[in-house]
Amino acid sequence: MTKALKELLGRATRWPREVQEEAVDTLRSIERGYVGSYTLTAEDKKALARSAEDARKGRFVSSRKVSAFFKKSRS
Repeated sequence: MTKALKELLGRATRWPREVQEEAVDTLRSIERGYVGSYTLTAEDKKALARSAEDARKGRFVSSRKVSAFFKKSRS
């Protein structure tokens, strides 16, 4: 968080309720423009195409391998 935003949010606690609600609406609108938006790269598109092909052909990782992966990654 930038220093300026932190200071502004600190002051916002003293704003009237209606102004705080308007600020929340504005920040949510800004957030919608940034969160959840992602432009796929050419590499991403190729990886998704490979995954779709694997799924069409029934090529999946076994439950045992998935469990082993998560067990290893959590430790």
